[in-house]
This record gives sequence, C-alpha cells and structure tokens, in this order.
Amino acid sequence: MTQNGSILIISGTRASGKTTFCTLIAKILRSDGLDVAGLLSLPVIKRGEEIAKDAFDIRSGVRRTLGSVKLHGTATTEVQTGRWAFDTKTIDWCNTIFQSSIPSDFLIIDEIGPLEFDQGQGFLEALNALNSGEFIHGVVVIRPHLLEAALQRWPDSEVIKITDTNHAEQQAVLWAAEITKDIHPPR
Repeated sequence: MTQNGSILIISGTRASGKTTFCTLIAKILRSDGLDVAGLLSLPVIKRGEEIAKDAFDIRSGVRRTLGSVKLHGTATTEVQTGRWAFDTKTIDWCNTIFQSSIPSDFLIIDEIGPLEFDQGQGFLEALNALNSGEFIHGVVVIRPHLLEAALQRWPDSEVIKITDTNHAEQQAVLWAAEITKDIHPPR
C-alpha cells in the first residue's frame, strides 16, 4: 500500500520544543481517531538537566530507556554520538517499531540525527519507513545542522523551524487543524 505521504520536518535547537510539537500532534491526531505510529524521544530530567532519553512507542504506549549522557572519560561499548550513549537493545526495539509503523495515517519520528546521517547506525528503519511513503503525513525531527542533508533526501518536504515551547504548541495546533480538515476518519 503506497500512499505517497508528505513529509514535515521539524527543526530547532536543543530544548526548543521539537518533542513538544510531536507529542501534541500525536495526541491531537489520535483523539481524532487517526492511526498515529512511530516513536517519541522523551527527555529524562534530573535537577533541571537532561540526563537520559526514553523511547516512547506511540501506538502501544510502551516506554524504554534509549540512552543517557556519557560520563566524561567513561568508555562504553554502546552506540555513541556527541554527548550520548545509546542502548543497542533499545535501538533494535525502536527499529522493530518503525518496521511495524507502516502503513499508518501519520508516522512520527523523533528524531533522526548524526547516528543515522553520519554513522549509518541508529534508527535506520525510520529512514526506510519515511522512504516508503506508506502514510498520509510523516513528521520527522531533524536538528538544524542536518537539515540540508534531510532536504536532499526528501526534497519535497515542508519545514517548520521551532523556536521555543510556546511556538511549538502553536505550530502543532495550527498544523493539525490544517492537515485534518480534509481527512474524515471512519468512526
């Protein structure tokens, strides 16, 4: 089943509200009875600092530890990028989720980054899911420094640049209203 889905890229700096946008979109669309699939990368905050990320399966509600901030000078055998060390078993689980996320009405991928674009690791099945087009709309989070690479891969994508959490919430509500106006899910 190919739906030739459109892709929306959400971009912004660290802690600008990208995950807030995706979380709100998922909530709005699911409340409208639409099939929303994919993963959110939820921050784990301790004493005001992000210390870890959890992967949250939108369809099932299952949440698993995805990665944590590397301790300075600590060697690890886990998949690494920048300041993060990722759990390989959770990455495998996430890739299984992405494989089963299509077809769907809406595919949300929070996020694709240096692991995928630069190292050929991480959420590789997310790339395959996006390339499949087996959704009405795909929403993918991409950091600003990888935006050019993402647009080369998906040149017809729409881009929303998020500046802060309030902006993220406003943009999510506006975008959800715009894209659902012509969709009539079976009730």
